[in-house]
Amino acid sequence: MTEKIDLKQIERNVFRDYFRDGIVDIMSGAWFLLVGLFIDSMAPFIGFIVFLAPLLEGVKKRFTYPRTGYVELREGDPQPLPWFILGSLVLGLVALLATLIATGDIADTARWYRRMPIFLGILMAGIFLGLTLRAGVVRYGIVAGVALVGGPASTLPSLDGKLANIGLFLATLGGLLLVCGVVTCIRFLRRYPLPEEGAGDVTG
Repeated sequence: MTEKIDLKQIERNVFRDYFRDGIVDIMSGAWFLLVGLFIDSMAPFIGFIVFLAPLLEGVKKRFTYPRTGYVELREGDPQPLPWFILGSLVLGLVALLATLIATGDIADTARWYRRMPIFLGILMAGIFLGLTLRAGVVRYGIVAGVALVGGPASTLPSLDGKLANIGLFLATLGGLLLVCGVVTCIRFLRRYPLPEEGAGDVTG
């Protein structure tokens, strides 16, 4: 009797392998960190996000695919918005609104910015928790926990600047992702050295 192929598990393994080199963490973490540190003049960094995907693919072709090979899942019908992202989005908005009402800031739109990390923290926690459940990347569960706690914590300091509390949260999350990415990447490069032959760039 032939063994039944678990396509869902294969897809999960491929999805998990995409994150095992830490490059996604490094690039996204650096972006969050820069936006957080320069929140008042973040327009150039927000515009740079359109270059992240091709830059990420170029880095992977240079460092990752020669070590592990390249696998691409067949593109099918567009998938619906994952429940964990939609749920965290709604939950974050509800939590933000409840906080604004409880603190009496609902009528002061200038104070909304200070409370915004509550929404961002829950949203990011949902995204990274979803990645943990779908891909089994344990470190993203830790990032989700830090985002969930760091969001409300970032609203506590009274900082100068309308966007300063948002910047604090983004810089904290970005710094954590960057550290996780560097550590993961170092481990990956040590575990998967380049082969003696055929170590050239792999094209997708």
